[in-house]
Amino acid sequence: MGTLLAFALSLVLITAVSVRYRMPPFLTLVAASVVFGILAGMPFDIFMPAITAGAGRIFSLLGIVIFAGVGIAQVLRESGLVDQIVTDVRRVAKQPLSTAGVAGFLLSVPLMCGITSFVIISPIVARLRADREGTKLLLYTAGVAGIISYVLLFPAPVIYTIVSTLGTHPQQPWQIDAVTLPVSLLLLVLLLLAVRRRSVPLPTGNAVGSVPETSGSRRLRAWLPFAVLFLMLGVGSAFPPLRPLSNINIALIAALLTALAGVPADVRLEALGKGTRNAGIIIFDLAGAGAFGGVVAASAFPSEISALAGDVLPVIVLPFAIAALLQAAQGSRVVTAAITSTILSTTAVASTIHPVSLVLMISAGAFMFSYVSDPFFWLIQRTTGDGIASAVRHYTLPLSAAGLVTLAAALIIQFSVA
Repeated sequence: MGTLLAFALSLVLITAVSVRYRMPPFLTLVAASVVFGILAGMPFDIFMPAITAGAGRIFSLLGIVIFAGVGIAQVLRESGLVDQIVTDVRRVAKQPLSTAGVAGFLLSVPLMCGITSFVIISPIVARLRADREGTKLLLYTAGVAGIISYVLLFPAPVIYTIVSTLGTHPQQPWQIDAVTLPVSLLLLVLLLLAVRRRSVPLPTGNAVGSVPETSGSRRLRAWLPFAVLFLMLGVGSAFPPLRPLSNINIALIAALLTALAGVPADVRLEALGKGTRNAGIIIFDLAGAGAFGGVVAASAFPSEISALAGDVLPVIVLPFAIAALLQAAQGSRVVTAAITSTILSTTAVASTIHPVSLVLMISAGAFMFSYVSDPFFWLIQRTTGDGIASAVRHYTLPLSAAGLVTLAAALIIQFSVA
């Protein structure tokens, strides 16, 4: 059987098992990796080492990143400091809609997980309005805004995975942010404008109360881990002798230690216990993605898809098409980034596309078709209490629109430098 058909059947298996049986992604992806190897006719002593090597590579790439990010999130949650962060954002943003969008946008990057940041801030965002319809719009806004920054900004895992796998500007990742930050801010503004047009005014008697007063020490403890993280990244990037500080693993561990130092011992132990469990689940799921990406990259699939692209699709949009297909099949944006980047790193396609455009195209695909295979889809649907059709309208479609805008930005850059 050809690798293209084996790949298609593997994606069908991933989708069916994920949606029908809600199996853990790690188990689903590893099983699909074995199925792909068998269907593609690969020898066992070729596809099994590719599976384990792919899983190990993702663990080495993201293990510390995810553990530290989830640990910071859990410390902030257990100590109630997220409430302080949202309060501070509200002082600046003023309006509940802007507060929800900005809070979601800001927190998903340093916490290294869009789902984790949404789970933490959703109870606080829900208190910004008292009416049910207005609350649902705020929750959707926070969720979509968080995904925008999570997909487009370094050092969040999506961009970090793409850049590290492809070797794109490995020493200067901020060159990527110089482009992706304006794109992400444009998407945030467009989201807020679109939601504001659908939003209803606050009902009489349901006006949001005044912003509570807080102590300076509480504010410092809430924001200091993030300040340490970005200060180390910035200083390390700006001064070559201090470059080790810009290593994301070192910077995140320093931020986690800062967060832990600012809370009592009982909170510290509780946060580390819960954070370790949550991080373990996320890391194993991503390792499953590495396993699938590793076996696909070791097969004849990259060369076959490159040859097919010349006949069916323009090569310039191939990264976007592969990423969008993978996103629809399995739902995880980091998985999409890992597998797509691994596949493209073995082809000549990556060398024909401007590095920044390539990163944007993969990110654009990671926005697309976030539907039933996406765990965030079910989380936000349950949190809002909406039906599936409404969740598609307020979550899936805005993210797909963000993907098309990002693709357009990638094409503009590609053709402007050609």
